[in-house]
Amino acid sequence: MTRPIVFLGPSLATKDARALLDADYRPPVRQGDVMRAIEARPPAIAIIDGIFKDAPTVRHREILWALSEGVPVYGAASMGALRAAELDDSGMIGVGLIYRWYRRYPLLPDDAVALTHAPAALGHHALSDALVDIRRSLSAAVRAGEIDAATARRLADKAADLPFPDRRLTDLAASELPEGPRIVSRVDQKARDAKALLRRLARHAEKSDWPRVAAARPPIVHAWLDDLRDSGLPAPADPQTRSN
Repeated sequence: MTRPIVFLGPSLATKDARALLDADYRPPVRQGDVMRAIEARPPAIAIIDGIFKDAPTVRHREILWALSEGVPVYGAASMGALRAAELDDSGMIGVGLIYRWYRRYPLLPDDAVALTHAPAALGHHALSDALVDIRRSLSAAVRAGEIDAATARRLADKAADLPFPDRRLTDLAASELPEGPRIVSRVDQKARDAKALLRRLARHAEKSDWPRVAAARPPIVHAWLDDLRDSGLPAPADPQTRSN
């Protein structure tokens, strides 16, 4: 396979992604998807969006398995940024501000990048706003003079207290500023980071200089394989029983 595999959902419209990179675009990653992607032997796997609550999330050892198979794995924007921040010491490659944010502050809540979205048939259209995008938008609104810093802090705190499916910047602004100034400065940081990752992959594709990966097999791999089988997913062969 000559094209990378990219797991993408609400962070960026697929048509916009295709304008940046020719790739095999797949829905948000869930447990077992990276393992199946390895079978195609792509030059790289990129995780942008992933499932948070409707299905088992992609496990760390599944990504480590891909790396041990010699396939570079990138992450950005959403689930990809989370996993890259957790696994970059093991070889996963993170891209973008959100990845750097989680890398620097490892105790930040995972749900800061979470949101609800429409199904694949409707293009994974976002139905709520990620906290990271709300915070970035409020900072931009302060710089633009649309709101003051105190109002921005109150709105950010309100957003953080809400369950992630209920976070919407327009609703928050309406509750705080019913007849006041409008917040028109919007920053879609997840989309920015997703685009940065796709541009990076496009440069590798143009030059055919994909990174070489030399990662060890993940520890306690048997427990991960058993977990896959218990979930009804076909598991790869155990490395200790695989024939050469």
